[in-house]
Amino acid sequence: MNLHCLIAGGLVALLGCATATGADSLSVRSLAKGGFSGIQEAKQEVIKSRAAWEKLWTQHQKSAGNATPLPEVDFSKEMVIVATMGMKRTGGYSIEITGAEVAGKKVKVSVREASPSPGALTTQALTAPFHFVAVPKSDLKAEFVEVKAAQKR
Repeated sequence: MNLHCLIAGGLVALLGCATATGADSLSVRSLAKGGFSGIQEAKQEVIKSRAAWEKLWTQHQKSAGNATPLPEVDFSKEMVIVATMGMKRTGGYSIEITGAEVAGKKVKVSVREASPSPGALTTQALTAPFHFVAVPKSDLKAEFVEVKAAQKR
């Protein structure tokens, strides 16, 4: 057996192990992210229709202080994933959808939340962090999974 066949066989085995978990990463397209939303409650949901997207966007824009146009989503091919933290009394909070993957019979959505450290200097203003992304359309049930934020030193 020559060395090239051995290396190629090893690569095939490694690639097979990478997909053995059954999870397939989905492409994630960020639509909007920030610290000021009119959505004042914490929520994590999937939106699969233009009407529901328009309704959520209208609610989001109420307190946002600007009239950003509705991001375009082709609901025949995509769906929107929403993650909001709700109303916070200070700055220093953030939320981010870090990824989505098909795992078994679910779409696992990874969400990272960050909060200010105790005693940290923060903006003294009401905030409402949010992140909206588009992913390929799926009929699978979504499961939101918390991703631990890195510790600040």
